[in-house]
Amino acid sequence: MKNISWVIICCFGLLFLTVEMVSAQSQKEINQQALDTLKDKSFSELYKLFNWHYGDSVIVHEISNAYLFKAKEQKDTIEIAEAYRLKSKIHQQKIAEVALKYADSIVFFTKDVRHFTYPAAGYLLKGYLQYNMERYDEALQSYLLTKKYAELSGNEEQVVAVKHNMALLKATLGKHDEALQVFKENYNFLLYQDTIKQYPKTYTATLYKLADTYNRFGQYDSAYYYIKKGIRFSISHTNKYYYRGFLVINGVNSYYRKEYQKAFDSLQKMLVVSKGKLLSSSSNVRISRLFMAKTLYELGRDKEALQYLQKIDSTTNKTNYVSELRNTFTLLIEHYKKNKDLKSQLEVTNKLLSYEGEYNRKYATLNNNIIKKYDIAKLVNDKNQLIETINHNNKTSKYKLWFMGFVLMTLIALVYFYYKKGKLKYKEVSNKYVQLTKTIEERKEKKINSVEVPLEIKKEILKKLDDFEHNHKYLKNNLSLNSVSKTLKTNSSYLSKVINSDKQKSFNNYINDLRIEYCVDQIKNNKKFKQYSVRSMAGEVGFNNIQSFAKAFYKKKGCKPAEYIKSVDNQ
Repeated sequence: MKNISWVIICCFGLLFLTVEMVSAQSQKEINQQALDTLKDKSFSELYKLFNWHYGDSVIVHEISNAYLFKAKEQKDTIEIAEAYRLKSKIHQQKIAEVALKYADSIVFFTKDVRHFTYPAAGYLLKGYLQYNMERYDEALQSYLLTKKYAELSGNEEQVVAVKHNMALLKATLGKHDEALQVFKENYNFLLYQDTIKQYPKTYTATLYKLADTYNRFGQYDSAYYYIKKGIRFSISHTNKYYYRGFLVINGVNSYYRKEYQKAFDSLQKMLVVSKGKLLSSSSNVRISRLFMAKTLYELGRDKEALQYLQKIDSTTNKTNYVSELRNTFTLLIEHYKKNKDLKSQLEVTNKLLSYEGEYNRKYATLNNNIIKKYDIAKLVNDKNQLIETINHNNKTSKYKLWFMGFVLMTLIALVYFYYKKGKLKYKEVSNKYVQLTKTIEERKEKKINSVEVPLEIKKEILKKLDDFEHNHKYLKNNLSLNSVSKTLKTNSSYLSKVINSDKQKSFNNYINDLRIEYCVDQIKNNKKFKQYSVRSMAGEVGFNNIQSFAKAFYKKKGCKPAEYIKSVDNQ
C-alpha cells in the first residue's frame, strides 16, 4: 500500500514538473516572439513596452538594447540619449555605479547640442544618482550645470526640478527652513501654472518634501495634509511616484501623533512593498525600522524593537550613515547600559562617534561648497541679469547714459575727495594712537624691569614655560600675558620679567617666535601641512589674521611664508 502511494505521489510530481517546464518554455517563446519584433517598433512604442515590462529586468534590457541600436542606426543624438536614460533606469536601484556610467554617456553625446531637454536632463540624472550615492559635492556640480542649461533652453520643469534637488542638499545639511521655502515656491508654481498633470513626478516629489519638512518642524497637522494629498496622487498613477516614501513619513507622522498602531501598520506596509525592491541598507528601509522599533517600545514589545535596531546597526556604516539614524545607536546604548553589557555599549558608542565625525566632516565641506558655488552663482546670475536690464534700458535713451555717467563720475570724485580727507585724518589719529601705545608699553616695561623675581619662583616659571613650549600650548588663539600667567598659575609681572630676562624677548615676540618655529618645522616635515593655504597655516599656529602671521614670519625668517614654502620645495 505504501509503495502504491509513493508511485502516485511521484507521478503527480512528474506531471507538475512537466506542466511547469512546458509553461516556462511557452512563456519564453512568447517573450522571444515579442523581442523579435522590437526592431520594427517605433521609439514611442519601445518606450511604452519598456514601462509595461519594467518589472522584468531581462525584457527591459532587450528593449533598451533595441532602442539604442535603432537610435545609433538613425544617428539620432537625442534618441541615443533617451536609450541611455532607459539603461540607467534599469540599474538605478541595485547597481548605482552602472547607472551613473549611462548618465555620463548621456552627457557625452549631448554636451554640444542645444535641445529643450538635453544636455540638462543628463546632468540632472547624474546629479540625482550622485546625491543618492552620497557624493554630494559632485551632485552639486551636476545640478549647477543642469540649472545653466535648463535656463538657456527655458525648460521650466527642469528649473523646478533642479531647485528641488538643490533644496534637498540644503535639507541634508539641516537647513530645513531654507529648503521649505523652495518647496513652497515649487508647489505654488505647479499649482497655479496648472502643470500638475504635465509634471506628475515633480509635483509628487514636492508634496513628499513638504510633508517630510513639516514633520521635522513638528508641525504634524500640516505634514499630514500633504501626506494625504501625496498618497492619493501617488496611488492614482501607474508609476506610484514616492509611494514608499509617503508610507515612511506617514508612519513617522502617526508615531509623533501617538497613533502607534497606525504608525506600525504604515511602516510595516512600507517594508512589505519594498521587499525585493529596496536594499536593506537604503535610508527609507532603515528609517522605517527605526520608527518600527520606537513604536514597538511604546506598545511594550521591547524584544521585537531590539531586533529592528540591531538590523539597522548591521546595515549601517560610515558611508551610508545619516543623522536621522542617530537615535538607533542612542537606543542601543541605553539598552546595553541597562543590561550591563559594557562591551556592546562601548562598541556601539565608538561606532556612533566614528559615524558622526565622518558625517560632520562630509557635510561641513558640502555646506561651504553650496554657499560658495550655488548661492554665489545665484548672486552672479542676478547681477548679470541686472546688467542686461540696465544695458537694455540704456539703448532706449542715450541721454540717460550720459546723465548716469555724469552722476557716477561726480559720485566717484566725491568719494575720492572724502576718502583722501578721511585717510589723512585716519593717519593722524593712527600716529597718535601708536605713540600713546608706545608710551604705555615703555611705562609697563620700566615697571616690569623694576620687579625682582625671587630665584625659586623664577625656576618654577621657567620649568612651566618648558612644559608650555613642549606641549605646544602657544598654538592656542588669543593668548595674552594675563591668560598665560593664569594658566601657569603665576602673576603677569613675574612672567613678563622672566621672559624678558631669560628669553631676551617681549611676551608677544616670544609667543610669535614659538609659533613661527613650529610652522617652519611643519612646512619641512609635514606634507599635508605644506599643502595648506597661508591663511589656513596662520589659523593652525594660533594667529587670528594672515597679516600678523606674515609680519611675524618675515621678522623671524626674513621672507614671506609663500617664498619660504617655495624655497623648501626647490631643495
